[in-house]
Amino acid sequence: MANNLLEPFFSLLLLAAGLIYLAGLERVRRGLLRLRRGSRGTDSSLPFISVIIPCRNEAEHIGAALDDLTAQDYPADRLQVIVVDDRSDDGTGEVARSRQDRLYDLMVLRIDVCPDHLSPKKHALARGLAQAKGEILITSDGDCRFSPGWIRSLAACFTPRTGLVTGLTIFDRGRPEPFWQRLQQLDYLSHSFFAAGAIGSGWALNCNGSNLALRRETFVEAGGYGPIGPMITGDDTLLLQRIHALKKWDIAFSADPASLVRSWPEETPAEVFHQRLRWGSGGMSYSPPARAFALITFIFFLGLFLSLFLSFPGWIGPLWIALWGLKMAQEIRVMRRGFKVFGLKADWCACLILEIIHIPAILTFSLGGHLLGFRWKGQKFKRRQPAAEAFSEVSTP
Repeated sequence: MANNLLEPFFSLLLLAAGLIYLAGLERVRRGLLRLRRGSRGTDSSLPFISVIIPCRNEAEHIGAALDDLTAQDYPADRLQVIVVDDRSDDGTGEVARSRQDRLYDLMVLRIDVCPDHLSPKKHALARGLAQAKGEILITSDGDCRFSPGWIRSLAACFTPRTGLVTGLTIFDRGRPEPFWQRLQQLDYLSHSFFAAGAIGSGWALNCNGSNLALRRETFVEAGGYGPIGPMITGDDTLLLQRIHALKKWDIAFSADPASLVRSWPEETPAEVFHQRLRWGSGGMSYSPPARAFALITFIFFLGLFLSLFLSFPGWIGPLWIALWGLKMAQEIRVMRRGFKVFGLKADWCACLILEIIHIPAILTFSLGGHLLGFRWKGQKFKRRQPAAEAFSEVSTP
């Protein structure tokens, strides 16, 4: 009797959540088609830009990142680079300072103590932003690599109404990878495709701080990192959502191949596990629209997962098969469109395996990110730090 009462409710809830999720993916897929490249312009029209790179124990990578910035085709007298050495004990700061004779305007800041109530990365970014002179502020990471046209391609996307520009980041170590690494890289790429299509469609759901540019004015109007200071994550996605909520500035995703950033992936399954827990920890702090879509997605995935273990008579089996098949087909359509738009080679074998583990992985990291702690850069964290004071990172010159 209980099953007979529960089945219609469960089925309708699963169907409604599934249809909303599929419609959302279709919007993202169409949004990928709307992405454009900006006009490069002349050197005289280019804004002054500050690039801020917070890093902790990145001695192995920061030198190559700064060499890439040295090779930018952006005017050297309109570019400032700030490396924030956040309590590194591997010589990161020394490696960065060794490039000061190559970069026209390179500043290396050292952090020895991070307040307990603040996110370490936001604190490091705040210290760098306090020294930034640029009209446009770009953030990235110490383990990233950039094409010579990276900065110019991001700057080209700014119009007088544009407040924030982001671009595609992929995991790439420049060598053949074991299959589990290919899965990690594809999963990361799927998040980037989703972010690109959502922004192209007028949503602002997520982005990546390793490839992020914004106006100083926009950052100040959004309150900087102060309102999101207690969250370990969110220097990118939560900031994006706050800027979108202002309803004043346009947000753009660059489709220019020069905008692509290559990032070093986590190197062990344990590191990947904790990274995904960290990413999953910010969902409840999303803006209301983003949180609503994330919740509907969670309900849909949970319903599909539970359907494997429920013994409803009737049509719940066919419904599960139909929705799972539609989910898989729509996600592959989004990936195919993303590969085409950004000119990347598709890895369909890894994609099919990822589809099989997608639902349990999302459920695990969504719940685990909010209920469990995680390790990051040699430290243990909870989802939210103790209550934080608002802190000011950058001011209008």
